[in-house]
Amino acid sequence: MKINNLLIIIYFLITNIGVMFLLFPSLILDTVDNGHWLIVLIHGLSHVVLFGVLLLGVSKLKEPNILQILPKKRWLVSLTLLVPLGLFIIGTVIVSIRTYAEFTTVLFLNQTPMFYVMVIFITTAAYIGLGSMESIFRTTFLIAAASSYVIVIIFILSFFNAEWYNFFPAKVSNMDFLFEMPFITGFLILSPTFLFIAFLPKGKKFNYKTVFWFSWFIIPFIFMAAYSPMLVFGNEIARNFTFPYIEMLATVDIDWSIFETLTSLFGLSLLIYATLFLGMLLHILRMLYQSMFHTGKLHASIALVIIVILITIVANMISTWEQVQSHIIWILPLRFYAIISLLIFIFWIGRRNRHET
Repeated sequence: MKINNLLIIIYFLITNIGVMFLLFPSLILDTVDNGHWLIVLIHGLSHVVLFGVLLLGVSKLKEPNILQILPKKRWLVSLTLLVPLGLFIIGTVIVSIRTYAEFTTVLFLNQTPMFYVMVIFITTAAYIGLGSMESIFRTTFLIAAASSYVIVIIFILSFFNAEWYNFFPAKVSNMDFLFEMPFITGFLILSPTFLFIAFLPKGKKFNYKTVFWFSWFIIPFIFMAAYSPMLVFGNEIARNFTFPYIEMLATVDIDWSIFETLTSLFGLSLLIYATLFLGMLLHILRMLYQSMFHTGKLHASIALVIIVILITIVANMISTWEQVQSHIIWILPLRFYAIISLLIFIFWIGRRNRHET
């Protein structure tokens, strides 16, 4: 099965679900005391707009993979774009495996040392990353086909115990939250899930408009991730949880599931989606290394294994959840620089191609 619009859309939605339902609820609930709908709209629209701009830029290129159309002065591009982008990916992977290891030990493996959990995650993700992008998309399709109906049911049951009066007051008191760290931290936090669009393998032209229209599903997903726990517990209680959405699912009990609670079922799905997300990031990191140093796939794969070992060592040095949140803040400058420089480069290459033709 070759990469097509359907595979791109499925991967995009699956990985966003895997990231947002753990990180987004606490960030949004910590931003304001009421009027969370505005935060949801700002974050959602910013991601959709960013993704749309990225799709527009890539659609103007001769090749969907930016590494295939690098200029002759590659060292300058490597220094200003590829190196910061690679560091951003490494920082994201470090924070991600530590976050999902924390989630796994809380939900499933209480007695297992976190280091071993991280090793399992990063090893599986590295194995996925060493494969081809086509294999990642095919794996995502199979997993989505097996789990999508369960996810839909869980989304519906998310509001099973909702107390709708917790939605109010809906009025936003002021706009001071724009300068608060939780809002800034959450801004474009889903941007790593978009990166694969700039590194698609050579093939037929994709219908980027169709992909863009499906990206609007991000907004209701963010709304569900933020409001479900708030409607069940109320804002004051929900914001005290590390993973509010997961705690909310623990209040829903059903008899027909083979799992004890919905928490286990949804948590397992998130971990699988997150592994696919990390695998794609490591695959992109391998391609960046191969392009910067002009090496073969074997050399780049060995380098990726070494990088993965270093990532695991650094992630193991993060001992508390507060340090995880600090590391998310530390990579903020890299996040904004990497995304902005990537967009500038794509549009610059597109404009140069138009002048050449």
